[in-house]
Amino acid sequence: MISKRDLKKGYSVFGNKGNVWSNTAHIYKAGHGTLCNTPALSSNYAGELGMDAGCEKCCKLYKEGK
Repeated sequence: MISKRDLKKGYSVFGNKGNVWSNTAHIYKAGHGTLCNTPALSSNYAGELGMDAGCEKCCKLYKEGK
């Protein structure tokens, strides 16, 4: 898990209701989309609630600097 306050400029947390319930919100890179390429086609409930990122793939890619 990566705290939303630890994300660099241009990155944010994105997640639908399912991501909120399962604590698997994604990391969204401005101008690109989610790091794991999951489509961001819903309302950003995770961002509105101030959640941290919990998608294992997004967190791994972010830590690798991708």
